[in-house]
Formats: sequence, structure tokens, C-alpha cells
Amino acid sequence: MTEKNFQIAVKCGGIALAICVIGSLYFVLRFREVYRDRVRADLQLQQLAVRQQALESVLRGFIPLAANDPKIAEILQRYQIISGASATATNQGQDLKP
Repeated sequence: MTEKNFQIAVKCGGIALAICVIGSLYFVLRFREVYRDRVRADLQLQQLAVRQQALESVLRGFIPLAANDPKIAEILQRYQIISGASATATNQGQDLKP
């Protein structure tokens, strides 16, 4: 390596190193932000799944009552729950009569 090439490498090497460090920091911080958003989304999805399971268990408790109580059947029909619940109930061997 000649003296001229060495001087060019010293001059441009610092700039290239600074650009690489800044780029690396940007990508690390960006990855951290994306990861944090993903963790939040996963947590919300888990909470939604727990709420859905709780709602389904409450509905399963009211499905047998819908055959005897027209008000419960009306409420379930109004929210179009009885159609999906009746399929579940018939799979379980229960007979629903709205």
C-alpha cells in the first residue's frame, strides 16, 4: 500500500465506520421497536382469546336455557349467536328450539 492509498483509507475509513455505526444503531433500534409492537400485539391477542373463551363458556351456559325461555332465545337470536351456538349444541347432542 502506498502512502497516497493509506491517506485515502484513513480519510474515508472514519467516515465509512461512522456510517456503519449509525446504520447499525438505526437497525437495532428499529428491530427493538418492531419487537416491542409484536409483543404488545401478542399480549392483546392472548387477552382477546381469554375473553372469547369466557364469552363462549357463558353462552354455553345459556344455550340450554334458550329452549325453555323465549327471552333468552330472542336475545341470542338478536345477536345472531344462536345460529353458531345451535351448530355447537347439535354437535353435542342437544336440541335447541328458538
